[in-house]
Amino acid sequence: MSTPILPLYLSEDNLIEMDELTDAADGTYVNDATMTFSIKDTAEAVLTGANGVTMSYVAASNGKYQGVSPKTVVFTVATTYYLEVTAASSGRDGFRRITCKAQYHGAKP
Repeated sequence: MSTPILPLYLSEDNLIEMDELTDAADGTYVNDATMTFSIKDTAEAVLTGANGVTMSYVAASNGKYQGVSPKTVVFTVATTYYLEVTAASSGRDGFRRITCKAQYHGAKP
């Protein structure tokens, strides 16, 4: 099963969201994590303005966190990037690496 490629839109703020963060041991939602994300190019270089961006817990949700990659982060159309999300909570750590592709809003990937 392949993982979908997440779009990153050029010249606009991008809402980065992780939903239903759960504890692997017991399946309960984690609502107290420290979450950050970074966006890297395929050479593993972190993009300016997209390093260690804080993701905040969405009140009264089930493990939902959001952060914003500002429009000042420069993407090149049709280029692949990697979104790396890190979570830490009471000794429980998590990491996700998600493939993204830059595009204009409304364009097909």
